Amino acid sequence: MRNTSSMSFMNAKRVRDYPRLMLITTYIILGINLLLHNGWISGFGQVIAGDFVMFYSTGIIYRTSPELIYDYDKQSRTQQSLVAPTTLTGYNPYMNPPYVAPFYSILTHIPLEWSLLLWTILAIGSIFLVMRLLFTLVPVEKQSPELGYSQLVVIGLSFFPFIEGIQAGQNHWITLLLVTGITYAMYKEKWVTTGILTGLLIYKPQFTIGFIILWLIWRKSKALLAFTAVTTIWIGAFILQNGIKLLLLYSQLSQVFMDLPYIAGFPNYLLVTIYGLLTSIFPKDLQSIITFLTYFIIIIGAIGLGWFANRQKGYPMVERIPTIVGALLLPLLATPYALVHDMIILLPAYVMWGIYSNTNRYINISATVYLGVFILTFIASVTGIAWVSLITFGLFIALTTWIFNKNNSNTLMN
Repeated sequence: MRNTSSMSFMNAKRVRDYPRLMLITTYIILGINLLLHNGWISGFGQVIAGDFVMFYSTGIIYRTSPELIYDYDKQSRTQQSLVAPTTLTGYNPYMNPPYVAPFYSILTHIPLEWSLLLWTILAIGSIFLVMRLLFTLVPVEKQSPELGYSQLVVIGLSFFPFIEGIQAGQNHWITLLLVTGITYAMYKEKWVTTGILTGLLIYKPQFTIGFIILWLIWRKSKALLAFTAVTTIWIGAFILQNGIKLLLLYSQLSQVFMDLPYIAGFPNYLLVTIYGLLTSIFPKDLQSIITFLTYFIIIIGAIGLGWFANRQKGYPMVERIPTIVGALLLPLLATPYALVHDMIILLPAYVMWGIYSNTNRYINISATVYLGVFILTFIASVTGIAWVSLITFGLFIALTTWIFNKNNSNTLMN
């Protein structure tokens, strides 16, 4: 947070007004899209909240036949029955770990339409809660009118990954709540809370990788123990109730999920990872090479994050913010699957970096990401190529460059 009046292009007026214009414009478009619907097909031709329909159908299947939550025919029939008489041209596969399905079954105790409405209200409310929590971390001297709490709420509600997730009925808002809670608790050095919240994040296991690396390097045993306890209780309770077969099946299906970008109808242009970019450009014949490269990047990224975390071991938490941001970026860049709505976790990264940095570069990079995700998603939808991944790759390069420049500066000073 800073006074932006001295900046040329991204001045205080633009920082204030552009997100508000984006908010008004995008929600008008969403409203028109919904008003012109035909059954469960929106005015622009997409299934309304298609991902939520999948979550809801998984919950129904789990309540009656839990062993069939990954069954193609069962999922297809259930999803079709939920939106009848609307006809679906395909179905959304359930890709979360099996131990998440009991949570989705809770959604099915009220009708689909009311469940979706409640889901959407909670999603919008999460932005207000997240921004309030993050704003309490901002030192008074770094607060400014153009980037106050209300403006952060506007930025959050108008950030395209949030909007795309709302339209799809995604669970991105839960990820946002948990990741924000984790970064907040880490900054406050509440390590048991950090571990508990990260344990709850295992419904998307790839997002826990960066945090675990930091704890191992910083020797935060309380966080590790709390994380282990939560995951053991959650997965253990699921195994006691359902056995281990579904976990083994999910492990076997992992390779099938890797093939999804090559399946007709899958929105591979929404992927924001290096894997997504390469699979949207190169043919399936090269998939083995792309997969190998993806895992290589994960390993290199993890080693790099661990190296930098070790350099900052013992520093005050405010000085470790770049490391925390790196932990947030790692799964977006290196893991096979992360989509546009998953970029919602850049919101806590944005605020945390604002606490650390007062440079014009921070504002310019933030504005580039904010506008770039929207523009590149549109271009990606037209070209079928996952151009949005260039945003995460660019952020990784910017952070890496800063780390090495900062490291060299400190070396010269010493």
